[in-house]
Amino acid sequence: MLLVLLCACEKAPSETVKLEQVRLIVTASGELESKQTAMIAPPSVSGMWQYQIKQLTAENTRVKKGEVIVAFDSKKVVDRLVDKQADLDRAQKELENKKIKEEESEQELILSIAEKQMEYEKAERKADIIDNSRAENDRKKSVIDFTIAENDLFLAKERLTFHKNNKALNLKLAKGKVNRLTAEVNDFKSDIERLKVKAPIDGMVIYRANWQGEKPAVGESIQFGQPVVELAVIEQMQLKAQIAEPDSGKIKLNQKVKIMIDGTQEIVLQGSIVELGRVFRDKSSQDKRRVFDAIIAFEQPKDTVIRPGMTARIEVVTAMIDNALTLPSQAVKLENGQGSVRITGLFSDHEETIEVAHIVGDKVVIKSGLSQGDIVAL
Repeated sequence: MLLVLLCACEKAPSETVKLEQVRLIVTASGELESKQTAMIAPPSVSGMWQYQIKQLTAENTRVKKGEVIVAFDSKKVVDRLVDKQADLDRAQKELENKKIKEEESEQELILSIAEKQMEYEKAERKADIIDNSRAENDRKKSVIDFTIAENDLFLAKERLTFHKNNKALNLKLAKGKVNRLTAEVNDFKSDIERLKVKAPIDGMVIYRANWQGEKPAVGESIQFGQPVVELAVIEQMQLKAQIAEPDSGKIKLNQKVKIMIDGTQEIVLQGSIVELGRVFRDKSSQDKRRVFDAIIAFEQPKDTVIRPGMTARIEVVTAMIDNALTLPSQAVKLENGQGSVRITGLFSDHEETIEVAHIVGDKVVIKSGLSQGDIVAL
């Protein structure tokens, strides 16, 4: 009998309904990124789709503008340059030979005109002689010879004119071939230089993983357009957070944010939302939950180094509720959207249906059904 009374007097675990101020919080995760970045990818080189990495600056290295970050194998371009240079050398030799040949032909035509001019003048003098002692046939022959000489001189001059025009056209074509090949050679030389990709800005080298999550390495081949390196200005950092679709209506610009950066020692910073994404997207290719991005600005710590790619958790205070009735979540039974608790009485307990307003972490905010000071069994 005494044992039964002692057991009846023993109190069961319970919690008291409290009246307190509650902060409504949206939690999310994100990743640090630089406000100013530059993507480094293989340059556009005619006839190349696969690029082998020959040289690659170590990750997390600080580089200056103009320094070579990544160099790609240029053997294919060098081989094409050698062939094209040989074509150019032949074209230049052909041009020189053509100039000499055309000049020789022109000199021959000029000499021919000089000879025809002499013959013309001689025939003209003969035709102009008036000598009654000469036979009629001789006089007619002199006139005919003069006409022939005149025609020969005219044809010689026409041949020179034609040659000069033809010479100009031939040399123009030859020079055009040399200029075209010179431009192609210069393009190949430029491509070889462009395969040594230089930093467009000062920044830190961060490797960009491919779709399989693998980072680039020397000797590997990559596709045209595939980013290899991201240059990040680590003095200008921000956080890109992924907000779940159900929480989208609670997030607004300029809301204060608590940032907890993961690491060997957690770094806690304060920031604010400065930009909201305009579209929803899948969280990742494996995680199909819908999210949108929020950019969070913060003041960088002076005594701590933070880098792009570091992960962080955030807490956004979306509202403050004064005089909220609260209970630990373990004291409330939730089923099909309804809440219930067991009220502790003097001699017995009874179940009470309640209306839940919010669930904040390990606390439940009671909308109705309980009063301050009510004792609820766990």
